Amino acid sequence: MTIKPSKEIYNDIAYNFFDMNSNKICFMFSGTGYNYDKPLLHYATSLMLDLGYNVVQVCYTFEQQQFNQPPEAISEMVYNSVESIVTYYLRSNAYKEAVFIGKSLGALPIIDYYMQEETIIPSRYILLTPPLSFEHIMQNLVNRHSFIAIGTDDPHFTHERLNQLTSHQLTIAANANHSLEIANNTLESIFTCQTILTALKTYLQN
Repeated sequence: MTIKPSKEIYNDIAYNFFDMNSNKICFMFSGTGYNYDKPLLHYATSLMLDLGYNVVQVCYTFEQQQFNQPPEAISEMVYNSVESIVTYYLRSNAYKEAVFIGKSLGALPIIDYYMQEETIIPSRYILLTPPLSFEHIMQNLVNRHSFIAIGTDDPHFTHERLNQLTSHQLTIAANANHSLEIANNTLESIFTCQTILTALKTYLQN
């Protein structure tokens, strides 16, 4: 990426801010162990910058024992880490559009909170490998709309659950795992990443 982010801290949470001097903003929430240097989030960031968005990458960290909670509590934990930063940026500028991108763990607060709230500005939601095996996640996705990308080798993938999400734009990657990569096949993994980002670009431009 040609533009370098400023590294900031707000309410003791670190984040990276890519300033395109834009009236559109994208908030990114990473997964557990899948940070912003990993291929899909790295190129998703590049894509959002190509499309003229300011980008905020929230860099939360949690202790392993904090995941020994019910899924709803984990979702609340992540939401509490990101919400003050989201609120700060939405109040600091007259943004006309917001996009929320969450990978796995980072999809939880988007589904459970941001997609359920009345939005101040038009907002879109990008869910990369969301944990569809959680019952409350499925309940909160029904009758909502988002872009969802998931692989058929992801432990959270089932045809039955995907069939319930007809209101969403689905990109299903054959043989892709929870990192949306193809095991032992580098070139197919690169092609899968390109396919997902191409679909995402089309979704954002419609």
